[in-house]
Amino acid sequence: MPKPLRVLIIEDSEKDAALLLRQLRNGGYDPSSERVDTLEAMLSAISNRAWDILISDHSMPHFSAIHALEAIKDRNLDIPVIILSGTIEEEKAVEAMRAGASDYIMKGNTARLLPAIERELREAGARRKARQVEEQFRQAQKMEAIGRLAGGVAHDFNNLLTAILGNCTFLLEGIKNGNPDAKDVEDIKTILRGKFTNA
Repeated sequence: MPKPLRVLIIEDSEKDAALLLRQLRNGGYDPSSERVDTLEAMLSAISNRAWDILISDHSMPHFSAIHALEAIKDRNLDIPVIILSGTIEEEKAVEAMRAGASDYIMKGNTARLLPAIERELREAGARRKARQVEEQFRQAQKMEAIGRLAGGVAHDFNNLLTAILGNCTFLLEGIKNGNPDAKDVEDIKTILRGKFTNA
C-alpha cells in the first residue's frame, strides 16, 4: 500500500520534477505535490498547506535552496529540506547544510534519496512527538499550579468563613432572646454551614 507523502518541490524543470515524482511512486509513496520555482510561490504554498518534506534544486534562475531554507527558518517551520541538485560545489553543499538543509543529493546519484526521505520523516515525527509530550507536560504544570492556587484560595476563604461563624456565635450569645437580629445571625450560620461543610 503506497504511503501518502505531501511533497513541495522547488524546481524550475518540469521534467526533473516529474522524474522525482516517478521515483517516489516507485519507492512506495503516493505523493501529492506542488512544484514552485519562485520565493513568492513557495511562500504561498507553505502558507496554504502542510507539507511532509520539501525537495529543492540548489539553484534556479530567480531562486535558490538557501532562500527556501531562510524562509522556513524565518517562519519557524519544522519541514525537512532535502537538496537534490545536478551540480553543487562542496562549499555550497556545506553552506546549505549549515543553513538547515537535512541532506543534499546529486541528481545523477539518487539511490540515497528514498532512505534520506524516510530518515527525515522519521526524525520529524520524533520531533513532533517530543513537542507534544513537552506541551502536555507544560499543560500539566499549569493545571498543577492552578490547583495549588485554588487550594490556597479555598483555604484562605475557609479561614474567613470560620472567623465569620465564630463571630456569629459571639453575636448570638450577646443578643438577648426575642431580638429580631438573632434570626438573621442564625440564618447566616445555617447558610455558611450548609454551603461549607468543613467550616
